[in-house]
Amino acid sequence: MVVPILTLTLGTGGCLVTASRYEEKTKEADSLRNAVASANREKNTLESDYAAMQKQLADEKEANEILSSRVREEEEELGRVRAELASIARRYEGTRITREELISHLLEKEKATGKRIQELSSMAQTCDMEREKLRRETVLQASALAELEKRVAETPDMESLRRERDILLGRIERIREDRLQETRRRDIRFAELAETFSGISSQIATAPVGPAMSVRVPDKILFLKGKTTLTNTGKQVIGEVGKTVSEFPAAAIIITAGGKPKIDEIRSLLTKTHSLPQGKVLASAGSGGRETELLLVIP
Repeated sequence: MVVPILTLTLGTGGCLVTASRYEEKTKEADSLRNAVASANREKNTLESDYAAMQKQLADEKEANEILSSRVREEEEELGRVRAELASIARRYEGTRITREELISHLLEKEKATGKRIQELSSMAQTCDMEREKLRRETVLQASALAELEKRVAETPDMESLRRERDILLGRIERIREDRLQETRRRDIRFAELAETFSGISSQIATAPVGPAMSVRVPDKILFLKGKTTLTNTGKQVIGEVGKTVSEFPAAAIIITAGGKPKIDEIRSLLTKTHSLPQGKVLASAGSGGRETELLLVIP
């Protein structure tokens, strides 16, 4: 009597230790997943900030180039005005106009030129101020960008996290491809079933509804007259449905017939002859109509 109790105690203790270690491993896995998710979020934020900084820096460099171009154009225009004044002075040299007329004309030109020079100087000063402002902002942005690059470089296991993310994305893509391929295979199988049943009898109605296909068979085709025994044609129809269910791991069939004996006859053929599990063959008693519905579901 002592030996069985000791054995039970040791066995139970082993289960407790195993359960405790399992819980520790589960918590450790959850912590690792949370750490990976947090690192991914921080990495995405850093990469987004880095891209935004790069774009803003490029925009400011472009604005600086535009302002520099405007300053050069204004300096060129100032040079043209000075050249025009020199040309006017040379043109009036040797003419017979009075000294007062020449002085008056030159004063008017000088006044207009001075006003234009004032405008250009003011614009140049404004451009210089804008350029200096952009230069300071560029320095600040470059410093922030360097700090951001440093933070990105210092993020632990960034490369391994990136590889893990790529692996997960690849798995998701493969799951999607497998799902699409399974959907195409299901649609092709539904089309084949519809063609097969139309060849058996034109009175068999088929209608695909999303991931399911409804097959309505008149009882006079499915069962012997006045009995619940399947005809050869009925066995052929049930056989095609059972074969289809066995081809898809997640498939199931729902039988709606008029009376339990008819349902039992169909279920027996599917589970015994075609070896379908009981869980894949569901049934619902109808209202005693003259047809049986076989709803083939392939999610």
